[in-house]
Amino acid sequence: MSRCLATVLLLIPTLGCQSMRAKKSSDFIEPLGRQALSSDAKHMTPDSERELCIQTAKVVAERGHFTEAIALYEQAEKLDRDLPALDRELANLYAQSGQVDLSVKRYRLAIEKTPNDADLRNNLAWTLLESNRLDQAIQVINESLQQFPQNRRLQSTQAIASYHAGDRQAAIQQFTSLYGPSAAYHNVALLDIEFGNQQSALVAIEHAMVGAPTNQTIQLASAIKNGQQND
Repeated sequence: MSRCLATVLLLIPTLGCQSMRAKKSSDFIEPLGRQALSSDAKHMTPDSERELCIQTAKVVAERGHFTEAIALYEQAEKLDRDLPALDRELANLYAQSGQVDLSVKRYRLAIEKTPNDADLRNNLAWTLLESNRLDQAIQVINESLQQFPQNRRLQSTQAIASYHAGDRQAAIQQFTSLYGPSAAYHNVALLDIEFGNQQSALVAIEHAMVGAPTNQTIQLASAIKNGQQND
C-alpha cells in the first residue's frame, strides 16, 4: 500500500466517522472508506495517488485537523515534484496551525507565481497582523494597494492595521469611506472589544446607532450595553 493511502487509512479511524461528516456545503468531499481505499490501492498510479492526497487533505482541513491536512499536502508534493507546489493551500494551513514563518514563506512563493492575486496578498497581511508583525503587515498592505488601489478587502485590512497601530481615528475614516459611518463605528466597536477597550466600544456603538443601523449593529449595541451593566 502506498504511503499516502497508509496515512489516509490511519486518519479516518482516528478522526472517526461522526467527526468526518460533511458540513452544509455543496462542495464538501466525502471521505473515502477503508474498504474502497484497500480495493483500489493496487491500481493506484502516482498521479492519482497525489490527487487522492490532495482531496483527502481538503476533507481533513474542513474538519479542523490542520496538522493532518498539512501532512497530506506535503506528501502530495513529494509524490510528484515536477508538478506545481501547493503553496496556497499550505500557506493557509500553516497559519491556522500557528506555523507563521512557514505560512509567510509559502504565501510569498504563491505571490511570486501569481502576482496579480490580491487575495493572496491580503491573506499574507492578515497572517502578519495576527502574529503581531505589524510593520511587515503594513508594508505588505501598502505595496499591495499600490498595485490594487481599489481592492476593498485590502482597504478594509488597512483600516484594521491602522487600529492595530494605535490610529483609531484613521481606522474610522478608512472604514467610513468603504462602508459608511454606521458600519465603520460597528467595526471599530468590535476591534475595541477585541482589544479590551469596553468603554471605547460603548462610545463607538452609540455612534453606529445613529441613522439606520442594521440588525447586527442593534444586537451588538445590546450586547455591549448588557456587558457594561453586568460589570
